[in-house]
This record gives sequence, structure tokens and C-alpha cells, in this order.
Amino acid sequence: MPQLPPPPDDLPRLEIRELRKTERLAAAGLTARAMRDNPTTYAMFGAEPLDRLAGMQAVWTAFFHRQAPPQLGAFYRGCLVGTAAASPPGHCIGTTFPGDAAKITAGAAPAAGDPAIGDYVRAHYVLHDLAAPHWHVGPVGVEPRFQGRGIGESLMRALIDIMDADGSASWGETDTEANVRFYRALGWNLDRTVTVSGIDLWFLGRTAPGATAGRATAGPPQSITAS
Repeated sequence: MPQLPPPPDDLPRLEIRELRKTERLAAAGLTARAMRDNPTTYAMFGAEPLDRLAGMQAVWTAFFHRQAPPQLGAFYRGCLVGTAAASPPGHCIGTTFPGDAAKITAGAAPAAGDPAIGDYVRAHYVLHDLAAPHWHVGPVGVEPRFQGRGIGESLMRALIDIMDADGSASWGETDTEANVRFYRALGWNLDRTVTVSGIDLWFLGRTAPGATAGRATAGPPQSITAS
């Protein structure tokens, strides 16, 4: 079983628990703020920060209102400061993405500023999804002004405990290199990097007790470029 490094001694004192239904809209707003400046968000909604924030608010509101548990929140003195979710085995993006991923990726990429580029990127997520049963991690977001203080680490440790108890592998992707360092510090392995319409996507996996390792541990990372 992958061993987690010990947590720092100076993490803020947080309450980590499942989100209540009444907290899902706040979680969507927090995640939208956390991901407002990500490369895929720029590609979908353009240079105007308010457009990116409003666009991602709609995306994550829909997600949090339909996604099954676990949906975790990190609370500091009752204030939501971070969120983390994962789709259980059998319910990840490879099984729930609407439409034909292969057909979408075979077509022309939408132009920059077209929100449809989000589906184009997600279709590539499907094509590079882990074949073995697995937990699919995401989103993980921390209130931007409080990133770098261990809040995301606390959330991920709680999420890893849930996923490891099931025994399945964990899998996820990111379009931000800083997140690659974050996951690798918690025992995740970089499996491959795919470039889609100029956006670098990193795919990472983690093996739990009894999990099928699949691509998550099979050889050195690969680099793939798609149009």
C-alpha cells in the first residue's frame, strides 16, 4: 500500500465532513473561484475573469447537484474553505460522459473561447481513463486566497482514506502543473501527459490495497499530443 508522508505540524484546525445539500451551491462557487484561472477555463470562456467565473459556476453547480458521495468540505470555524469529491467505481467520467468520446475527439477542436472546448477536453479524459475499476478524483478546490496552507492536503488525506477502504485504484487528471506536484507528494504516480489544443493534461493514479494497478503503475510516463 502506498504510504502517505506525515502531515505537517502547522495545518489549520479544520472540520472535514460530507457536504450537506444546502452547502452544494457554496461548494460550486468555491470550486469556480479555485479553477477560474486554469488553462481549460481560459480556453472555454476567454480572458475576461468574470466570464470565466460565471461559466465555471454553472459547470460546478450542475456537478455538485448530481454527483454521488463522497463530496467533502473543509470547514474552518464553520466557513467552507475547500472541497474534494470522487466518483466511485463504475460511475467515473468514462461511464457518465454524454455522447461518443471517440467521435468528439476525431472532429475539429472548438475555437478558443467556445465553451464546447470543455466537452472536447473531457472526451480526451474518457479516452485516457483507467481501464480497471477505480475511483475518479475531482474536483479538488481550495479558496484561492488560502491555497498553500495545507487545506487541500487535509481534504485529500480524508478522500484517500475513503478510497483506500474500498480497495480500488484511484485516478484523476489535471491541467495545472502545480497540481501534479501536489498529488505526487501524496503518493500518486504520473502516468501520462496529453496535449490537447495546446492544453497540457496530466493523468495520475494511485494504487490501493487489492487494486488492479492498470496504467497507473505500468512503466514510465508517456507524452501524447492531440489536435
